[in-house]
Amino acid sequence: MDQQDNHSYEFGRFRLKVAERVLLREGELVPLTPKVFDILVTLVEHGGQVVSKDDLMKRVWPNTFVEEGNLTQNISLLRKALGETPGGVQFIETVPRRGYRFVAETSASVANGELSTPAPDPVVSIPNTANQSAGIKRTPVFAVVAGLVVVSIIAVVYFTSAGKAGNPSAIQSIAVLPFVDESADPDAEYINDKIAESLINSLSKLPQLRVVPRGVVAGYKGQELDPRKVGHELNVQAVVTGKLRRHGDIISIQADLIDVNNVAQLWGQHYDHKLSDALLVQDDISRDIFENLRLKLNVEEKKQLEAYGLYLKGRNAWNKRTSDELQQAIDYFNQAIAIDPNYGAAYAGLADCYNMLVVYGRFEPKDGFPKAKEAATKALEIDENSAEAHTSMAFIKFRWDWDRTATENEFQEAIKLKPGYAPAHQWYSSYLVAVERFDEAIAEAKRTEELEPLSFVASSHLGWIYYLSGQNDKAIEQCRKILELDPSSFPARRYLGLAYEAKGMYPEAIAEFQTGVKLSGSPLMHALLGHAYAVSGRTAEAKQVLADLQQLQQGQRYVSPYTVAAIYTGLGDDVQAFKWLETAVEGRDIWLMNLKVDPVFAKLRSKRQFTDLLARIRLRP
Repeated sequence: MDQQDNHSYEFGRFRLKVAERVLLREGELVPLTPKVFDILVTLVEHGGQVVSKDDLMKRVWPNTFVEEGNLTQNISLLRKALGETPGGVQFIETVPRRGYRFVAETSASVANGELSTPAPDPVVSIPNTANQSAGIKRTPVFAVVAGLVVVSIIAVVYFTSAGKAGNPSAIQSIAVLPFVDESADPDAEYINDKIAESLINSLSKLPQLRVVPRGVVAGYKGQELDPRKVGHELNVQAVVTGKLRRHGDIISIQADLIDVNNVAQLWGQHYDHKLSDALLVQDDISRDIFENLRLKLNVEEKKQLEAYGLYLKGRNAWNKRTSDELQQAIDYFNQAIAIDPNYGAAYAGLADCYNMLVVYGRFEPKDGFPKAKEAATKALEIDENSAEAHTSMAFIKFRWDWDRTATENEFQEAIKLKPGYAPAHQWYSSYLVAVERFDEAIAEAKRTEELEPLSFVASSHLGWIYYLSGQNDKAIEQCRKILELDPSSFPARRYLGLAYEAKGMYPEAIAEFQTGVKLSGSPLMHALLGHAYAVSGRTAEAKQVLADLQQLQQGQRYVSPYTVAAIYTGLGDDVQAFKWLETAVEGRDIWLMNLKVDPVFAKLRSKRQFTDLLARIRLRP
C-alpha cells in the first residue's frame, strides 16, 4: 500500500479512510457508491484546488467514455451524502466552466500519524491512473446488510469447516431460515426473500455443503422458531437466523449463525443501511460467498465456481445500466466464457449487454444487435430452457428482426420457464404496448414492479407504458412518486416530461427535459427537449437543438434519426420528418417499434406515407 492509499482525512464531522474505502460521520458509516467515493477522494486529495471536469472523469472512469451528466449526477449524490443544503454548509464548490473544488478545511494523516495539509494550486491536472487504479481493491458499500452478513457468515463457516477433509466437526450442512420481519413492511419482506434466495442459491453450488432448498425452509416463515428443533427437523448442523426492520429509508438487520448441535451462537451482528441500494447487493452476496468460502474442491469444480463468480459480477454491472458498467459486464462475461466455453448464461448476459448498449445509444443498431443475436443464439444452443436467453432473443426479434410472431413466442416461453424473471415481463410489456394491446401491457409492467418493488427502473417503466397507453395523469403520478425518492432518476424525468407535453403543459415538460439533459447528457434527452421547444412555439431553440445533435453526430456519437424526425414533426416540417423516418427504417432504429402508438407522431398518422412505413416495419399488415 503506498502512502497516499494509507491516508485518512478529517473535515467537519467526517473522517475519510482511503485504504478502507469508507466515509464516517461521527463514527457512523456513510454509504457511498464506488464512483462517488472515488470522486470524493480525488477532490479531498486536492482540497482547495480546482479539479477540471475532464481530469475528474479520467480519474474516476479511466479508459472509458462517459457523459458529463454521469459526473454531474454523482456529484449531486455526493453533496446529498455530505448533507449539503442551499445556503447551508458547503463542502464542494462548482467553478463554472472549469470544474469542482473541495472547500472544507481538511487535515490529513498517514499511518505514522504525521499531519499534512495540501497546498492550493490554481488548477489541478490529474494524470490518467488506469493502471494504478486497476490494482486497488474496490470494496462495495452494501446498503442492505446482506452482503456484510454473508461475509461474516462465510468467515465463520470457513474457520469451522475449512478444509480438513474428514473432520467430523466440520459444518457440512446448513439452512438459511426466513428472517423475522418486525416491521410488517412489504419492501422489507421483499428484501427478506431476496437475501434468503441469494444465500440458498449460491451456497447450493458448493458440492461439499448440503443446503436445505428454499421451498422447504419457506414453510417456517412467520413461525416462532427454535433453531435447535428446526436444525434437527432439517437434519443440518447450522442455521442462519435474523430479524429485519425498516425505519423510513433505513433497513436494520440482526443476523446470527447458530451451531444447532452445541446450541451455540457462532456469530451475530447488527447492521443499519439505506434502502435505496437494496437491489445492488444481491449479486455481490454470491460473489462474496465464492471468494470467502473455500472448501476443498477439485480443478473442475474450482473452474465452474470461478466462472460463476465472474458471471455474477457481470450481472451486477449490467443491472447498473451505465455505459461504462455495461462495458465492464461484457469483460466479465467474456472472462467466464474463456474459463467455460459452454457457459450458456454468460452468453445470455453478453446478449443483454449489447441490447442495452443499443438502447442507450452507445452502439448503432447495426453494430450492437448482430452481436447480441449471435450471443443469444449460442446461449440457446447450450441451454434451450434458459429463460434469460429466450428473453434476450425476444428483445432482438422485436427491435431488430421486426418479427412479431417470433417475439411473442420467445417472450411467452421465457415467462413460462421462469415466471419471476422481471426483464421478461418488462420487455414484453414494451412489445404489447407497441402493438396496441394496452391493458396487457400495463398488466405486464405492473408485474415487473411487483417482482422488483425497489427498482426505480421497473417503476419508471410503468410510467412509460402509461404514457404510451394515453394515461398521462397516471404516468405523471407514477413518475412524481419516483422523483420524490430519487430526484436524479433521468428516466423518470423523461417520462414525466413526455406526459406533461402530451397534456399541453409545455413549460413543465421543458423543465423536466432540461434537467434530464443535465443528468444524462444523452442525445435522446436533447432530442426530447428539441421537440418540446418545437411544439411550444420556441422555434429558434428547437433548431439550435438540431444543430447541437448534428455536432454530436460529427463527434462520433450515435444520434437516433427517429428522434430527429420527432423534432421536425414538432416544427411542422413533414418533408424532413419523413426523410428522417426513412433513414430510421434503413438503419433499423430501435425506437421505430413505438411508431404506431407514439403521441409525438400523432399528426402524421393520417398520411399515406405513415401507413406505408408501418407496413414496412411490420406493425401493420
